[in-house]
Amino acid sequence: MGVRLFRYLFENTANAVIMSGCIWDKGVQEQLRYVYTCEMCHNPLEQSRQNGDGPMLYNGSPVHMFIMGSFSLEDAERLIHTLRHDTIEMVILPYVAPVQRFMIMQAILAQDINDPDLIAFIQAPYLYLQKSSVKKFLFIYGNGKSFEKTENEMYPGMYFRMQDDNILDMIEEMEGYRIPVAKAGHMINNRMLFQFGYFGIDLYRIRHFLFHYTKSVRIESFDERQILKMLLAYRKAFSDCGMETLTMFTSPTEIIATQTDCVLNTIVIDKEDFCHADIEKDDGRCTVKCMLYNDYDICHCHRTEEIELRAGVLLLGNIWLSKHIKELRQHYRMISPQIRAVTIPNCGNSYNWESSLLDLNVKKNAIFWICPLTSQLENQVLREIKAKNARYRIMILNEEYGCCFNGFLDEKEK
Repeated sequence: MGVRLFRYLFENTANAVIMSGCIWDKGVQEQLRYVYTCEMCHNPLEQSRQNGDGPMLYNGSPVHMFIMGSFSLEDAERLIHTLRHDTIEMVILPYVAPVQRFMIMQAILAQDINDPDLIAFIQAPYLYLQKSSVKKFLFIYGNGKSFEKTENEMYPGMYFRMQDDNILDMIEEMEGYRIPVAKAGHMINNRMLFQFGYFGIDLYRIRHFLFHYTKSVRIESFDERQILKMLLAYRKAFSDCGMETLTMFTSPTEIIATQTDCVLNTIVIDKEDFCHADIEKDDGRCTVKCMLYNDYDICHCHRTEEIELRAGVLLLGNIWLSKHIKELRQHYRMISPQIRAVTIPNCGNSYNWESSLLDLNVKKNAIFWICPLTSQLENQVLREIKAKNARYRIMILNEEYGCCFNGFLDEKEK
């Protein structure tokens, strides 16, 4: 089938995880480009506005998938920015209730942001995407059945199930119209696995909150002051750590050690490098250049055991690990042996952290823990990671430095 080149590029950013990735199958001359963005400091009522620039773009090449890891003002800005500069074929985003979006609208008003597209998207994302140039979009709420490596589920395609009717009815009640919301599933595209997970606030709790709150006030007195009181009550009831998040695991498929050679370079990049994730644009020369002229960590696998090589990235967004760790483990149990890099949730905020995440059976593999550098980053979290396993390595992202994982897969001769 020929050589496959793949690249995971983490942008220079202080408050978010923005990964531009792709895989290029030279044998069939096909490339898949995607972007995952997750703002990790998004208290809607208090955060000052960050730079609204979009992620590292593909210079006019289509973005096959744009994944919103969180529904924040900054992630919405990145989506709108990308729509204006590139073609997006598919958007995958978490479903959030109108009251959550209303909180973001208060931040837009407070910061005097005047962007009609951004405002229209926040107010009604489903209606906005319907009218946009996006060919396909998928709202995610809740998790479907766990991924199994059966022959059927490894066949190219999308494997998402629609949400239950009672959930869809509740969403229609809140929105005023029907939205086809799906459960988190997985997809196989260009011999690449994407497995998604949803972790966030239960919509039943939101409806329960709204029902009891509106009963306690008179509708005719529901003025701006009452709206502010409701938002403060909402924050007290759910907290920012309860915000929804889309997690994602991605890895090339068919990477059994007895069948495939795998080389993976890990390098630090800065803004002056002008790195990009579009492998086809440079015919893979960027990967070769890194191998020749840069300092890097290299993972070269020539094993003979029937094991899967670690070449995948698990993006955890803002997941509240102490609450969802069991569900997370169950949801991603089949891909655990493939994890090479993990993003630390919510910039290492100890409230989101759960040390049992460190129990990865890595043996002699180096595992990279990726985290933006902010005031939320707890030294305790970093100490726990380094103390657990000397092979664990921490990659810090900030406005100057990002990181790039790039490599290739080559099938062994029989």
